[in-house]
Amino acid sequence: MNCEKEQSALLINQSQQCYNYFCNLISQNNHLRLLIPEKAKRKISNSEFIKKVFQKYSKISIKKIYRLRLNKDKVKNYSACQIDPLYNCQQLKKKTTIRLKAPRKNSLQVDLKLNDLAILKNPENSYYYYCKAATLEKMNRYEEALENYDLAISRDPNNSYYYFCKAYSLNQMKKFWDALKCYDSAIKKNPENSDYYNNKGKTLEDMNLCEAALECYNEAILRNPNHSTYINNKAQILSKLSRMEEALELYDLAIQKDPKYSDHYYGKANTLHKMNLFDDALVNYDLAIQKNSENSCYYFDKALALDNLNRKEEALEYYDLAIQKDPNNSNYYNGKGITASQIQLKTNSNNPKVEEALVNFDIAIQKNPEDSRYYINKATLLHQVHRYDEALVYYDSAIQIDPENSDYHYRKAFTLKEDYKFNEALECYDTAIEKNPDNPDYLYDKAKLLVLMERYKEAIEFYDSAIKINPKKSCYYNCKAIALNKLYRFQEGLQNNDLAIQYDPENSNYYFNKACTLDKLNETKDALENYDQAIQIGPNNSDYYNGKASTLVKMNRNYEALENYDQAILINPNDFRYNINKADLLYNMNKFEEALKNYEIGIQKNPEYYDYYYRKANTLEKMNRFQEALEYYDEAILKNPKISQYYSRKAFILCQKKQFEEALENYDIAISIDPEDSEGYFGKANTLTQMKRFEEALQFYESAIQKNPENSDYCYHKGFTLNQMQRFEEALQWYDSAIERNPEKSDYYNRKANTLDQMQRFEEALECYDLAIQKNPENQSYHIHKGIHINLQFLSLYSRQIGQIVKDFEYLEQFKCLKEIQLQLLTYKIIYQQVLRIS
Repeated sequence: MNCEKEQSALLINQSQQCYNYFCNLISQNNHLRLLIPEKAKRKISNSEFIKKVFQKYSKISIKKIYRLRLNKDKVKNYSACQIDPLYNCQQLKKKTTIRLKAPRKNSLQVDLKLNDLAILKNPENSYYYYCKAATLEKMNRYEEALENYDLAISRDPNNSYYYFCKAYSLNQMKKFWDALKCYDSAIKKNPENSDYYNNKGKTLEDMNLCEAALECYNEAILRNPNHSTYINNKAQILSKLSRMEEALELYDLAIQKDPKYSDHYYGKANTLHKMNLFDDALVNYDLAIQKNSENSCYYFDKALALDNLNRKEEALEYYDLAIQKDPNNSNYYNGKGITASQIQLKTNSNNPKVEEALVNFDIAIQKNPEDSRYYINKATLLHQVHRYDEALVYYDSAIQIDPENSDYHYRKAFTLKEDYKFNEALECYDTAIEKNPDNPDYLYDKAKLLVLMERYKEAIEFYDSAIKINPKKSCYYNCKAIALNKLYRFQEGLQNNDLAIQYDPENSNYYFNKACTLDKLNETKDALENYDQAIQIGPNNSDYYNGKASTLVKMNRNYEALENYDQAILINPNDFRYNINKADLLYNMNKFEEALKNYEIGIQKNPEYYDYYYRKANTLEKMNRFQEALEYYDEAILKNPKISQYYSRKAFILCQKKQFEEALENYDIAISIDPEDSEGYFGKANTLTQMKRFEEALQFYESAIQKNPENSDYCYHKGFTLNQMQRFEEALQWYDSAIERNPEKSDYYNRKANTLDQMQRFEEALECYDLAIQKNPENQSYHIHKGIHINLQFLSLYSRQIGQIVKDFEYLEQFKCLKEIQLQLLTYKIIYQQVLRIS
């Protein structure tokens, strides 16, 4: 045993220099991700002298270490250290090299005991403290590791490597500034060690101090220009600095230096990925996988590149491969979930890919329940498939984990808005703004919500706040213009339309919105110019043709409008609005058959929209196809029984069919649904008039006028009813009220003239007939009425004259025939008056 001990000591003395190199190499392999383990092993295997030392040493000492682990005899443990104090550190280093691939349970605890035994034997040997620090570091006991690094440094303050290793531990603890100080101390002690600059560069990179990191990588390369890892690291930092072409050149140089190292291809692929050169990136991801098929990251990032190329199914396959290589990495399930959610997402919520995505988000959450991103991604998907209540649960989970993340409150607000929970949404927007008041998008989206709530003035204030933070964001001006238009502040709206166009002149939607504003101002020529500009930039947007058609309708250029509606339908045949708008125009052009066809097409495209049935019923009503009209009014009521207008129009048809009682019932339903709608009262009054229930009719006319005192028709019809009741003076008052409210309506003058005729106030009646003809010279009935009036005036005068003659000469037989003529004239007069009353 003594002989073996001497041989061991001799070998150790002879190989101390080589052994120190070996320990340094292995410790670096334990601490640094940048030093390649394979290279270290090659160096060790090529050193025959080190192999002989360790083979010889192992034969002597391996049994001792197992005796120590068995802990059978404390004295033997102490003796072992006493015999060879360097032994436990050497054996520890040998074991940690093996543990890189297969750590054994409790082995670190054993190593720690061995370190303590070595220190106990020789408390002034700095190397033992270093070994203990390295072991504690592996156990993630960084504070204790730092204490031992300090003890090592205090015993050997000129050993640069101790500062270097301490810096690494500080870096792991995210104490970056302290780590930098230690790297600087290591460099000061040994300014030619390239690893020190390299690792300092990585710490600076972690601190996002990219320019400083670049300088350190340059220093490392200057000292060791053939080290491919340094070149690779410099390429990474150049990529972060968006100096992509330089980065690619360095990746190629790193590959040239070490073509077998997979990370070089991987780094190049990532840079190409950032440059959106996805096909080239895929080639390099494949090369990385070819060099190292066990690295799950390569499959994951290739999946991301395939996703960007919309090769979703292939992407899913590579997510699966990444998961197969590393089934505990939650990010892989999250990535797969995102891609799966994008496949045919818009079809329906029961899509199998959607369910697959949700399952993967759940697995990601299960693997790492503290990562709030996974809850957010699941919530986002649930929002997209309109499962708002579930989405809100996951937003709350994310907020619970990371309550200071303003974006989570913002997204929750958006979901609440879509779920029409506007007040709750406002609260979430306010929280997001409170946590991040400098994000203009939060202010902008809150403003959009306020617009939905018809709180336009407040909305404009928030648009202004967003613009103050980011005055060059065109969409802020565009939406502000929309809010201003809602307040009829069209000139201000135009100013903001122009600002939106100024900041983004290629956005066709801004010209479209400006055209809409000009249309509201009846500046139809300028509106058309802006519609044309929008169409020029975005010729495939059907809404632009639809908007242009609406303006052309205002200009009575109906046939051009029809052409634009047809173009809108051609571009987007599934949008029912265009057929309906075309049908409305055809209705106004009295092309009822064509209008009916387009209403029917609109109904086929959107059979659940009730108003289309109502409009078709109106058209059938105009065509006097009353029974069919009733059927479509009934269909509209079936689709939406809460709209009073539908019952009013149905009642009108029933009235036309002389089904007065049913008509009254429907008017009553209309009034009960919307007691503030004057039309129900007015329609019921007209029906009661036709039923000769004049007193009741007058009550309902009065109600209609109270609800809507500016409606001239209500006054006119009340006057007509009073006329039928022979209450001519009151009738004249209400005709005058109608004329006062709408002096351009010719019917009012005509009807007033009829009443004046009946009151034999012929001169006034003639003036009213002339005014009716002046307002509407194309209406032949006014000319007929005027002719009747003249005849009536003549008959009255002639009858009076004959009556006087008969009275004066009753005694003369020859004048008796005049009395018969007078009776005939009175009969004609009565007939003319009845004609006037009926017409």
